[in-house]
Amino acid sequence: MLFDINKALSLPDIRGIVAKRDEVLDRFGPIFREPLSLTKRDYLDFLSFKHNHHWTGLERLGRQATDDMDNLREAIGLLVDETKPISDRFDTAYSMVRGVGAATLTPILLLAYPDRYGVWNGTSEPEMRERGVWPTFTHGASEGEKYEIINTVLLQLARDLNVDLWTLDALWWMSKLERQNTGHYFDSRDIAIWNMAEQASQTAKQSYGQTVESTIKNKDLRLSKEALMTHLKELLEETGDRCAISGLVLHFEGPDSQLRPSLDRIDSSGHYESGNLQVVARFINFWKRDTEDSEFRRLLAIVRGEL
Repeated sequence: MLFDINKALSLPDIRGIVAKRDEVLDRFGPIFREPLSLTKRDYLDFLSFKHNHHWTGLERLGRQATDDMDNLREAIGLLVDETKPISDRFDTAYSMVRGVGAATLTPILLLAYPDRYGVWNGTSEPEMRERGVWPTFTHGASEGEKYEIINTVLLQLARDLNVDLWTLDALWWMSKLERQNTGHYFDSRDIAIWNMAEQASQTAKQSYGQTVESTIKNKDLRLSKEALMTHLKELLEETGDRCAISGLVLHFEGPDSQLRPSLDRIDSSGHYESGNLQVVARFINFWKRDTEDSEFRRLLAIVRGEL
């Protein structure tokens, strides 16, 4: 059995998410089905766990989408237009709005049509992989084409378990709690890897189409998301989960966000590709920015009194 439903619903956290379903659907469903009336406050409330009662972490990148509300309304309108294939709608909306990815678009779809669309994010993907229900994709599949396949799996799972898609998404947290209680909790590492891959995808997308006075460097993502995640795991294994530059132990969770893993391009003018990637602590990435890798390492050695 994929989940023990009764056990899951006995947990206060899971039960609390499920109990808020109708309240959240009633508030955001009509807005996302007819987004012409969507306000900035509506969208910011959606991003906040305080109001969506389900998803965390949407605010960090998602707020920038409200810089152009007309564009955001148009993108959501296209996303929920069911006269077109979901793969096309997803790809169009994904390309239009900065700061959004599957983790934002798919909750919007669920809230608009809760019986038709499931959620693909940094919780559901690792859990589906762990449970052996993650699908395979054809080479070169777009994000929208992948989501169409993922959603088919989520719909079938919901039918098999006799639960709605909101509840199914809450059940992935049950899986995390189960492994935590049995000493096999490793999802924070998996989620960090997924987030780094997602951030690389977002950065690559946003490096195009910018009109500014200075030259914008294109940053291609030359690996599939799956291949990038595999490569990130290999990089972390090589360093023993330590920052590739400072040697500090990386924290996949906990209060010190500056020690979270962050994907760095060794040559900042290069692309996201094998041979040009390393995993460093977040503050190291922020300090390094566009400094040449060898020069930054030299300066850090001076600070440490090693030179």
